Amino acid sequence: MAREMGAKIQGAVDSGIPTQLSYGFVCGYCSGFALKKVGKVGAVVFGLGFMSLQSLSYAGYIKVDHDRIKNHVETILDLNNDGKVDKEDADQAMGKVMEVLNYNLPAGGGFGAGFIGGIRSG
Repeated sequence: MAREMGAKIQGAVDSGIPTQLSYGFVCGYCSGFALKKVGKVGAVVFGLGFMSLQSLSYAGYIKVDHDRIKNHVETILDLNNDGKVDKEDADQAMGKVMEVLNYNLPAGGGFGAGFIGGIRSG
């Protein structure tokens, strides 16, 4: 029994599957971690920009057309062109990101698991 189990393990190692899975997992984890950090920096930049515009508007230096900005942002974020930004748009965006990041990668399953782990821990 032990020899049979050892032979199966050795066969799996010789096939390269564990290496591909660990490579995909590490790439996915690092990509997810980096994406979350970039998202946090983007949120800080957006927040500072918003506060700056509101302060300048309050002081009377500029007039901000929030309706025009809102419509423009919604047009960009509405990926499925159904007239509203919802979970379907978020799912479509995530699907496209995963498609690009998984392209030509030998172990997509390991990448996906690592990506989710990286986003959760970042």
